[in-house]
Amino acid sequence: MMKRVNVDQLLADFKAAAEKAGFNVATYGVIDQRPLYAFTRSAAATGSQGKRIYISTGIHGDEPAPPMALLSILQNNTLPLENDYYICPCMNPSGLAIHSRENSEGIDLNRDFSDFKSREIELHHEWVKEQIDDLDMAIHLHEDWEASGFYLYEINFGEVESRADSILQAAAAWVPIEIAVSIDGHSASGGIIRPPANHDVPEGLPEALFFQRRFNLLNYTLETPSSLELTARVQAMQAALLSALGS
Repeated sequence: MMKRVNVDQLLADFKAAAEKAGFNVATYGVIDQRPLYAFTRSAAATGSQGKRIYISTGIHGDEPAPPMALLSILQNNTLPLENDYYICPCMNPSGLAIHSRENSEGIDLNRDFSDFKSREIELHHEWVKEQIDDLDMAIHLHEDWEASGFYLYEINFGEVESRADSILQAAAAWVPIEIAVSIDGHSASGGIIRPPANHDVPEGLPEALFFQRRFNLLNYTLETPSSLELTARVQAMQAALLSALGS
């Protein structure tokens, strides 16, 4: 049986962990009386010249491991200090509360970045426009109920060094790597999907492609296999995320 998440406790824990780790906590909207949080932290005070990084979790409510992994990282304050961060830790609280991929109105939020029909993504879009001028990397944390192992999407059309192999190596300490050569209609090799530059999704624009088109950055979507044991998935996602950040 899939683990249901106590969303209100999760949100409270996220807020407490982010504040303790020195993040600014903002609420960019409220859905079903639950906050849509955004956490930001600048490395300017440390004098560092790191990357500008966006991280999101919880856009699908039936994928509990990613927000749990991010919460643990925030609680342990293990994100590298030299970067600027923009983090949306729970983008679909109504879906998470009912363990549904979609929100409480039946909208798949990760296919709503062209039409912005949902209030959640409309508000998120407004926050992005107001708060983020530029980015170097975006990382989106997900799970896949059909997968038997960890895999990732890499969108990298610039001269940026790929981190895909190191991400896979980090995740492999906890879960198998997906060996399928076709995943969701995409060609895959060794757990890596690299979509073409003109890639489109007929059912609606996903978050990753929205960020790619807006910022032209290094872009990863990390996927743990939700059929495996939860603790291992959380550990794999933590390891993969920190590896993506070069930690």
